[in-house]
Amino acid sequence: MFYSRVLLKNENKIREYLRKNQYQKVSDFAFYDLVYINKNGSSITDDTLKVRVYQHNEWKNKNILVILKRAIFTGNQKEDKVLLREEFDDLESAMKFVQENYESEYDFSFKLEKTGVQYQTEMATIWLEDIVDLGVSAEIGSEYPEVIDQVIQQLDIIEKLEVSIPEYMYQNIVNRKR
Repeated sequence: MFYSRVLLKNENKIREYLRKNQYQKVSDFAFYDLVYINKNGSSITDDTLKVRVYQHNEWKNKNILVILKRAIFTGNQKEDKVLLREEFDDLESAMKFVQENYESEYDFSFKLEKTGVQYQTEMATIWLEDIVDLGVSAEIGSEYPEVIDQVIQQLDIIEKLEVSIPEYMYQNIVNRKR
């Protein structure tokens, strides 16, 4: 699946688009990621290690995940290559796993918090998210890159991101606070 993320000027415009195009609500979610930077990588996008803690989760997984993935950008679309995905019953077990397996390669960098709603049609999925310190964004996913482009053309956007959200947050928010 291909993905693109956009920062939105106006949340009402996307809600109107979702209604008009008969997107169905799939789930609500709220979580935070503890984002780790690869000590040897040139960017977070190279390899993102995160501990994801769901406060609200309607998906069929445990509430604590450790995820290692690489964002691969082709043109203006992103594909995620998941290198590791482990589920845990509690945060302590997940943190112990990270410490035992990744402490020599990764350093903790920042916390990324999101709440959102997932919508879907046959052709695309849209995750409408409110990200702390960033604002409202939408990630559009589809098997067809042209569908993503068509959706984006109908939205009122500030910016189409060409890096992953953790990379964007690190470059534009975390580094400015230091």
